[in-house]
Amino acid sequence: MNRRYYLYFILLIFVTSVLPPAPPGYASEVPDVIFILDGSGSMAAKMGDRTKIQVAKEVMEYAVPALPKDVAVGLAAYGHHRKGDCSDMEILVTPDKGARDAVLSQIRNISPVGMTPIAAAVDLVAKAMTGSGKQNLIVLVSDGEETCHKDPCGFVKGLKDSGMKFLLHVIGFGVTANEEKQLRCLAEAGGGNYFPAGDAKGLLAALESVRKDVEAKVEQAKTKAVRASSRLGKLSVKMPEAAISSLAYLKIIRPSDNSVVKEAKDVSAIHPLPAGIYGLVLGFANSNYKAPTDVSIGESEIKGGETSEISLGAVVINMASPLGKAAWQVGLLNEETGKLYLQVESHGNDYYLMKPKAAPEGTYSLAFTYSAGKKPFIVAKGLIVKAGKKTVATLDSGIAIKKTSSGIQGWDIVPNGSNEPVLEVKRRWDNDYPLWESFPVAPGIYDILVHVTGMKEPMLAGEAIEIKKGETILFDTGL
Repeated sequence: MNRRYYLYFILLIFVTSVLPPAPPGYASEVPDVIFILDGSGSMAAKMGDRTKIQVAKEVMEYAVPALPKDVAVGLAAYGHHRKGDCSDMEILVTPDKGARDAVLSQIRNISPVGMTPIAAAVDLVAKAMTGSGKQNLIVLVSDGEETCHKDPCGFVKGLKDSGMKFLLHVIGFGVTANEEKQLRCLAEAGGGNYFPAGDAKGLLAALESVRKDVEAKVEQAKTKAVRASSRLGKLSVKMPEAAISSLAYLKIIRPSDNSVVKEAKDVSAIHPLPAGIYGLVLGFANSNYKAPTDVSIGESEIKGGETSEISLGAVVINMASPLGKAAWQVGLLNEETGKLYLQVESHGNDYYLMKPKAAPEGTYSLAFTYSAGKKPFIVAKGLIVKAGKKTVATLDSGIAIKKTSSGIQGWDIVPNGSNEPVLEVKRRWDNDYPLWESFPVAPGIYDILVHVTGMKEPMLAGEAIEIKKGETILFDTGL
């Protein structure tokens, strides 16, 4: 090897080794490179004072290490074992980033003896490289034309037309005009380039052109990776469509300074955001122009170049008329944490009160409150909410007290055998509302206590009263 070319390649290897590291995640775009080296009998022919195979081996000693270090390199050969055998081909080294020494070791051991089955060798290599999804590169170094297949160009074109992703570069090493014609055709059919090489210098130049092409593809992959690593991401909040009707907005909050970075009226839109962690708050709409009720649904991490999805379920209240008409507040209690997730008021207009409620996955109880200062009244338990699904709370059983003018101030519903009321109804200070309204109550057996003017203790008005599913009873206190 000429000393000038030796020094050139030493410099080239040094420059390649000190290039800055590539962006993470770009490897899936970097092509693998596999050489197909001609080991047929014609490679034993003289080229100056050496054989063609000797010249090829010497040049490859410098060309293989000069490829970008992040490229996986492999080797295949044909005609290197048996004479007259068109099946004499194999992949000697599977492409790998750390396989350069193995490739050179195998090249040193090749002895030219056999045929030139180019089409079959390309087929073997292309199929072995299929599945990575990358546009891999096959580099054929041949000193002659095909000796086994009648139409190698048509065959290679068929491989490309079938959807196999590869490029075929062909280096014609000391070939005749007719041989070059076929090798150029193969390169064109394989979507690559043809490089003529009449001697060691020409082969060196051809492999340098291949290196530049590979390097360009690596740089292109780096550019894609940098573009993909944008600091901008997206947030998508999904829920059953019915639940959107009860919402006024979605607030996206930066926890570091508790500032609202976006207040979106269209909750179901895709929201572009810088990468980071954000708190999410749903604004549940209220009637009579009252401000929405803000409810946290937790935090979400936004990653650059990705869409973070939050998926909620919904609780749908299916209530028989006229149950629940007197409800002042509606709430959802998280049974797993014991905490109140949501509580909204009627504000004198129950338009939004009973609309479907968006909620994160979990198990909830539905609770009504009928007046200020009273504890929530559980009307349904064990409501399992799943992402993207509607959970229906069916309220179809209840009770009402027959109206009387006997000074009733309030009444309680107590499970039979218990002292703890599940429902306490008290009249307002200025009128008897909501004493005579109908209230949803879970099916069961109850005692009814009434509070009467002048009496210091409630009186047992009804004992072991059964409320069945789907029934609303009207209880007559007899007063």
